[in-house]
Amino acid sequence: MSWYEEHGPDQDVVISTRVRFARNIKGYKFPHLLDREETSELINIIVEAVQRLDPKSFHLVELNSLNLTDKQSLAERHLISPQLINSQQNKCLLINREEYLSVLILDEDHMRIQAINAGFNPDQAFEQAKNLAVALESVLEIVYDQEFGYLAACPTNVGTGLRISALLHVPGLEYLNQLKYMIDSLRRSGFTVRGYYGEGSSEQGQMLQISNQITLGKSDLDLVNQFKTILSVFIKQEREARKHWFEHEKIKLQDRIYRSKAILSNAYLIGHEEAFNCLSDVRLGRALGFVGFPDYTDILSLIYLIGVGSIQKKEGQILNSEQRDIARAKLIKKHFADLINN
Repeated sequence: MSWYEEHGPDQDVVISTRVRFARNIKGYKFPHLLDREETSELINIIVEAVQRLDPKSFHLVELNSLNLTDKQSLAERHLISPQLINSQQNKCLLINREEYLSVLILDEDHMRIQAINAGFNPDQAFEQAKNLAVALESVLEIVYDQEFGYLAACPTNVGTGLRISALLHVPGLEYLNQLKYMIDSLRRSGFTVRGYYGEGSSEQGQMLQISNQITLGKSDLDLVNQFKTILSVFIKQEREARKHWFEHEKIKLQDRIYRSKAILSNAYLIGHEEAFNCLSDVRLGRALGFVGFPDYTDILSLIYLIGVGSIQKKEGQILNSEQRDIARAKLIKKHFADLINN
């Protein structure tokens, strides 16, 4: 079972929590400075180290061997960044079967060790990523400075090398025009707010990512605890905003949510943006306790299936825009029909 098919804490607001550690191996330049021979050598070293620690759990994905559709599908599941889709450099991904634990090789740093969990679960994600990072340090010589901590290609990753983030669904705050003030407050507190796909992306379906910005001068646990405190406030504010919205504009809100559900259940053509926004409304309906609405796990699974790359991967062929819209509508309609029948 993939991580996004599981339930997690505070799942009405927090879709997922991700923890990643940036690590580099002593004696090698940063990835953008490596030549072809050094690149191949470093990939082999990291792959052998991971497989030595856990020979059965991880499988290797060589990004250069994938077509555009497969790369898009990985990005749509937050396993690689969208910037890597068109990269011509040799990069690899080691990933476990459930997709909650992975090692991205030769992105900005030699290794990006990542754990992702459903809902607001920073402690579990931290433990999973940290355990793998520590295990790798037992078999690899990692670059570490006594004054600055772990060294990284980007100065903001120097120190612990820890980046903790959460993907949030915030329709209430957006509707009440409170989101901008919350984001400004987060940035003043040393956090970064990005779009659905992270750096360089825009908000989709009232979903955004929040992460720590600085890793230097604080311990791992300090960063995790600060993140938990800040996000707990954000979660509380979003729930209060939804409650206010429902109490003051109940009919309009119900109409919007049920219209979106009807579109998803009956459309013969639907674009990615429209489907995403409708699924956001349906997710809000689930959170408000509306009867007959899909579970959070079903909604997230659908979100991951309807992207430009994922829908073509599922169909097994390259599709033009209209063909994708037809295939997407058919997939969603079947999914909703199955939920009703079950």
